[in-house]
Amino acid sequence: MICAGLLAVSACSLKAQSNYTVTIPVAPENNNAMAYLFDWDSSQKVDSVIVTDGVAKFSGNVSEPFIGRLVVDGERGPIFIVEPGNVTLSDEWAASGTPLNDRMESYTERRNQIVAEFRSLDQNDSTQMEKGKVLEAEYMSLPNKAYEENKGNLVGLYWFLQEVYDMELDVAKLDALIAQDASLAKSKRVDSFRTNLVAKDATSEGKHYKDFTVSYNGKEEKLSDYVKPGKYTLVDFWASWCGPCIRQTKVIKELYNKYKDKGLDVVGVAVWDEPENTLKAIKSHDLQWPCIINAQTIPTDLYGISGIPCIILINPEGIIVSRDKQSQALIDDVDNAMASYEASQPQASVAVPTAEKDTALIF
Repeated sequence: MICAGLLAVSACSLKAQSNYTVTIPVAPENNNAMAYLFDWDSSQKVDSVIVTDGVAKFSGNVSEPFIGRLVVDGERGPIFIVEPGNVTLSDEWAASGTPLNDRMESYTERRNQIVAEFRSLDQNDSTQMEKGKVLEAEYMSLPNKAYEENKGNLVGLYWFLQEVYDMELDVAKLDALIAQDASLAKSKRVDSFRTNLVAKDATSEGKHYKDFTVSYNGKEEKLSDYVKPGKYTLVDFWASWCGPCIRQTKVIKELYNKYKDKGLDVVGVAVWDEPENTLKAIKSHDLQWPCIINAQTIPTDLYGISGIPCIILINPEGIIVSRDKQSQALIDDVDNAMASYEASQPQASVAVPTAEKDTALIF
């Protein structure tokens, strides 16, 4: 019985023994701050430690590797792979010490080399600039190369997720990739991206707009409160902190002033933003149209919006006729829609006055 008990204790100790460590340098001003290790793919917190002597050191037992992310005092830090072994990050946050981290770093290192080589070229030398084009092409193709060479592991998943939002994918194409790659099939981020694709397809050009309700300051507002039958409606999903969103307000102002009396309404929808910041931005940028405040993720989930600004144009029948256009492309879509709208409106009849008879001609 004593032997059996000792064996059980020994087995428990072995099971609890750490099989990984991650050592990360942290800025000295964050000493004694709480550092968190997150699963980057699922956004789940895995562990927490206190920063000591400029270092955050995590240890634990991992049965299946995952992509980790450091967060210190609310600030996001480096991304690396948590797997059995001793992972060490440099001051530049390059991870090394385990197979997948070494492989991941090889691609990042090559990218840095390409940038350094490109910057060393003489911009006035045509021969060197031809080499620059080759380097640029390699730089742009490296994420896809990294994915193709690492299908099925976390290095491939990481590089796939770096490029997925720029890929021209529909649900069928994504499903085909998932069927060929187990790491994509397990990924929470890939699953979320797929859900977005489905929602985006359901609210693409040619589909009826989807209504939603937002509560703010004791008041409920719906998108349908602003989409009026018989008129065009331009809907701008934006946020105060979003530079591209603010730049597009100039375009929207031009369209609003041009067509506000000719059948076009404009409504803003503030997403992913603090209400007080939205209100300040509306005032500082002199936005004259109404705005739904504090929408957060309600419309972005419904419309499959992964980036802002997202601007849609809804026709008088409630059909989305333009989506995700900006600058001149947006102007062209609105101009064409309003020209067609104006042409379809019944022309007011003008009474032609009957000429008075000239009595001098009668006699």
